[in-house]
Amino acid sequence: MQIFTVLFITAVAYVNIFFNGPVIDDKVFLRKYCPSVVEAFRGVVPKGHEGVYRPVRGVIYSIYCRVWGGDVWGYHLHSFLVHLAATGLVYLIIDDKRRRLSFIAALLFGLHPVHTESITYMAASMEMAGIVFMLASFYLYLKKSRPYVILSILFATLAFFTYEMTLTLPLLILWYEFICTPLHFSLRKAWPYFGVVFFYILVRMGSVGIVGRAPYLANSVYLTAITMPRVIVKYIELLVCPVNLANNHVIAPGIEAFVYRGYRTAAIAAQSILDQEVLLSLMVIMVIIAWAVTHRKEYPLISFGIGWFFISLLPVLEIVPQGSMLNERSLYLASFGFVLIVSSLICNTPWPPLKLRGGMGGVIVLLLILFYGGRTYLRNMDWRSPITLWKYEAQIHPKSELAFYSLGVYYGQSGEKEKAFAAYKKALELKPQFWQAENNLKNLFTDRFPPTRE
Repeated sequence: MQIFTVLFITAVAYVNIFFNGPVIDDKVFLRKYCPSVVEAFRGVVPKGHEGVYRPVRGVIYSIYCRVWGGDVWGYHLHSFLVHLAATGLVYLIIDDKRRRLSFIAALLFGLHPVHTESITYMAASMEMAGIVFMLASFYLYLKKSRPYVILSILFATLAFFTYEMTLTLPLLILWYEFICTPLHFSLRKAWPYFGVVFFYILVRMGSVGIVGRAPYLANSVYLTAITMPRVIVKYIELLVCPVNLANNHVIAPGIEAFVYRGYRTAAIAAQSILDQEVLLSLMVIMVIIAWAVTHRKEYPLISFGIGWFFISLLPVLEIVPQGSMLNERSLYLASFGFVLIVSSLICNTPWPPLKLRGGMGGVIVLLLILFYGGRTYLRNMDWRSPITLWKYEAQIHPKSELAFYSLGVYYGQSGEKEKAFAAYKKALELKPQFWQAENNLKNLFTDRFPPTRE
């Protein structure tokens, strides 16, 4: 009964996504990407999206484009069901005896506002199918018996060939064994999964020749390495306080998440390992990891959640450059660790006033559910159209020329030329050498617009 309650509440928070139209990459993938199975496994993707290898995702697109065509309703249905499946798997994976922990964790996962980009944004939700496969693989692995493990490996294979974020599964299995079954810890348990990862890499790099999507930040491994601690702390901030959600986050003054094709790299290049913000971010990360390791016996669930968070983020820490150093959808898998930590603190607190029964614990859970659910419902509305999305981006990041430029493009495409003129002017005020905005401004009344960000 609990799991159905969780799924119903989650469904209510996301039911308004069916009113949303295509945004950002949706127009490219939903209308122009319909590869054959052979093309999908050869790594064929729309122009501008080279550098990823997600053949199972390509097969899903191929099926949907034949079933749904350009009808966004079918893709939203996919998003909706993917999130419900992931939420249900979170409940099943935790599966504590009293069910309180799994109930609270699954509710928090299902309603957390940071997941809106992963689900409301249709192109992103296609990748989240890989997360569902991975969670199913992990759940089946926990069953331990041979038939379940074989199924687990099959789901892992589907996951790896759907979304690169899932390649951390073998490390997560090892972390689970280290924390939860230390007396029986063995590297051999994860070998089949490492074998599938190796096979994926062999196909991706050997047969297809795909490595990464972009150069390192400011073309420097060093600058990339000292930037990522700030990104990790920003991810923690988004989980703890999911208020200022955005498609293109500001990580530090002058440093934005979107850096593909050299966008705004001056502030990145000016960094030093001795910068106060860099050192503070490194200190926060090291303290959290050290606590997880040293307290793993007293607080195994919290330690496991911390490890899950950091391990899950490895694919997006620019070890292999991706072109965007931070995306909210990168937290979809990592957030499992966060909700496990929060629910464990609530359910296992030693302080009587915070007990779930007869204390403030129940009140805290209720307030979190109301806040998460309400914030998710409202955030879904920001994704209603490209204009509503970029208007919101411009409001919360008023110094982002990319937000105003994108807003100008979509105002121009919708025929609202005066608003497009104002948006381009603002983009040029923020960046006088923004030649794309300048060209669009000159061509504003000739109905010629270059493509917006893909």
